Amino acid sequence: MLLRPRPAPLHLSSRPLVGVAVALALGVIAGTRVTDVWVWGVVILAAVLGVLAHRLVTRRNLVTLRNAVMAGAVGMVAMSVGGLRMAVWTTPPPDSIAHVAQDASSLDDAPPVTLWARISEVPATSEWSHRFAVEVDSVAQDDLGGTASGRVQVSLARTSYSDTPPVYPALRLGDRVRLTGQLRTLPTRRNPADFDYGAFLSHLGIGATLHIRDGEAVTFLAPTRQLDDRLALAVQTRVRKAVARFVPHPESQSVLLALLLADRSQLNDATTDTFRETGLMHLLAVSGLHVFLVGLAVFVLLGPLLTRTGLRRRHVMWTRAMISLGLLAVYVLVTGASVSVVRAFVMAAILIVGTALDRRRDTLNALGAAAIVLLVLRPAALFEVGFQLSFSAVAALVTLSPHLTQAVPVAWRSGAVGKWVTSSCVASLAATLGTAPVLLVHFGRVALGGLVLNLPAIPLTGLTLGSGIGTVVCAPIPWLAETFGALASASGWALVQTSTLGAEAFGSAAVVGFLEDGWIIAALAMLLLSGALWRRPVARRRVGLAALAMMAVSISSSVLRGDASPQLEVVFLDVGQGDATLIGLPNGTHVLIDAGVRSPFSDQGERTVVPHLERYGVRQLEAVVMTHADADHIGGVPSVLRSVPVGRLVHNGQSKDTSLWTHLMQTADSLEVEQQIVRAGDVLDFDPSVRIRVLGPSTTPQPGENANEASVVLLVEYGHTRWLLTGDAEQAGEADLVSRYGLLLQADVVKVGHHGSRTSSSPELVAAVSGRAAAPIRLASASHSSDGPDYAIVSVGKRNRYGLPNAEPLMRWQSAGAEVLQTADEGAIWLRSDGTSIERVDWR
Repeated sequence: MLLRPRPAPLHLSSRPLVGVAVALALGVIAGTRVTDVWVWGVVILAAVLGVLAHRLVTRRNLVTLRNAVMAGAVGMVAMSVGGLRMAVWTTPPPDSIAHVAQDASSLDDAPPVTLWARISEVPATSEWSHRFAVEVDSVAQDDLGGTASGRVQVSLARTSYSDTPPVYPALRLGDRVRLTGQLRTLPTRRNPADFDYGAFLSHLGIGATLHIRDGEAVTFLAPTRQLDDRLALAVQTRVRKAVARFVPHPESQSVLLALLLADRSQLNDATTDTFRETGLMHLLAVSGLHVFLVGLAVFVLLGPLLTRTGLRRRHVMWTRAMISLGLLAVYVLVTGASVSVVRAFVMAAILIVGTALDRRRDTLNALGAAAIVLLVLRPAALFEVGFQLSFSAVAALVTLSPHLTQAVPVAWRSGAVGKWVTSSCVASLAATLGTAPVLLVHFGRVALGGLVLNLPAIPLTGLTLGSGIGTVVCAPIPWLAETFGALASASGWALVQTSTLGAEAFGSAAVVGFLEDGWIIAALAMLLLSGALWRRPVARRRVGLAALAMMAVSISSSVLRGDASPQLEVVFLDVGQGDATLIGLPNGTHVLIDAGVRSPFSDQGERTVVPHLERYGVRQLEAVVMTHADADHIGGVPSVLRSVPVGRLVHNGQSKDTSLWTHLMQTADSLEVEQQIVRAGDVLDFDPSVRIRVLGPSTTPQPGENANEASVVLLVEYGHTRWLLTGDAEQAGEADLVSRYGLLLQADVVKVGHHGSRTSSSPELVAAVSGRAAAPIRLASASHSSDGPDYAIVSVGKRNRYGLPNAEPLMRWQSAGAEVLQTADEGAIWLRSDGTSIERVDWR
């Protein structure tokens, strides 16, 4: 009877590099908290002294814990190295360009900064800019200058304030340039659902950004002299010329450039979206599939050729290994040395060298070696989604695939076709399971269409890549290159069609929802580990119980925090120079007040509001309230209407003769969104526990009247807490409010009118909101405090051209006892109330 082979032992010595990699990663995480380099040096010294002391004490003992002590010491050293590397990574040197950027960003009217630098990556072009990173060596500002170090992300705007767009010199990898522009620190995340671009750049070792709008501010000084840059540039140029010449279909050309050079800038948005919706995006990222196809194909093909030369077997093996590794190293340089490519290169190198040495190779050990190399070179890579996806996918393929294959009936996996279908399906399922937690944390979506579509898509990707390589290699032989080009064009077109048709059939097949609870994330990881330990019942049971315990901790923590209790949540989103406020009611419904501005460069509804709704699971809005028809308040509304179902559109009834207003009304009509015109005295009933009173305008405004004075003003009351949202009301509108309502205007939170303009926040209004005004009407709750508002929120853009907010109204609110918070400084401001008190949510 055939017996299953015994699984590899669990002790650390079976796969030591995995243990070292895990310890190194834990050290990197700890290094983000402990940034003192000397601390990690002390830990390393303690580990070494501990081992020496143990050896000294137990040198005459027959039985010792020497192996366990040594393993613990190695783990401590690895962890300390990780912490040390991360501490050094996050601590800029004295001459770092980050210090210059910090000084420049602290000034509102900082003079331009000039950098002398070398372009360190291939410039990428988007709709609005050219972007690339540079290595800086010198800097000058005004009459001061000196040496500097570090990397800077440069953005060359493709549009300007004049009618003539700027013209920049042609720039290539390695070129030495002089750049003059606005130097800034790395951007911070402005809203809870925003992509943290600053953290992304920091992980890449970039310390500042430089923004340029003038073509004359960019000067080409000299071409690159570095051999690696020149080699990468020559190969890239050859590839682009061959693809453009011999691949007839434009869309196949863009796919080939993504596969060969990791350049996805030529792909149109529709194609990219279909690959993302179907879970096939990994096929367009240069990764292990591409590296192994290039490296191992060369390694295999060289065998018969070198054998015929009469060389000894050992020489043949090493010659094959060196040539294959050399070509792979060039490929890594050409594709930009991304995390997945470097990981695949290290693993391929271990496989090839192990084959040359006739040594046993363990895939997980090779994966651990790749992680060690990457984390030592660039420790911040641990926090990048590419690193997490790449390593989780390979780990899942190695550990889960054998058990999933055993679960498939033998009859289904017999024969060549059955084996291929089974292995493909199992690999897709294992990779999907392994990467699911990472995808849910970062993107909130796991596409399931790839489970089916990978069957045709992976072979098509291999065929496209292989024929693309043949096209480039055979470019000197036109008829052969044309043959390969035609094949690449056909297979590339078929790959795009697979994603397009797959999006129509399986685009909605996905697991949706963001993971934020650390205990749940850890529990999912433990469940995956229990699957990897399926043939070890005891270990599997222990890991499974640990996962259940983590879930129990998550649930109990949520109960203790009161997450399930009714709460009112108000988020003042940072939409630049505009307004957008999302109210989450205790019954789970949501109301949006305004949606920011839309301009030729940005739609805040699409860019900020909709992503926030998606991230926090807001599937529909009870209403969208438009305080008035100015573009900085309603610009993003059409995008919101198209993205989520909206119960009704609430506004003051004042139309505006603009294309934006016309487009908004047409969008609402086409979607059959009910419209409700409100004025003072109305009540918006969305939740029995929350009263939303309409305080203004007192009459329906006519076209041509001051839109700001006709703003819809709302008073939200929940328990003993009150929130006054004034839109863009100015002095006349505020005077009407004070005369009509008096102390009814008392509030704990006030949204400061008109972005903090001098024409708003009159002394009378501030006094009424603070409960210190004599008034003809006294309808305020008797239990409400008269100590003034807790918060005064100013929704305003940073460095806006209007010079807002004005200091005078801000001083009034501060004198009334309010904490004044500006979205320009704070980003989004998130407040939460249980009906008794109001607390600020630290969403960062």
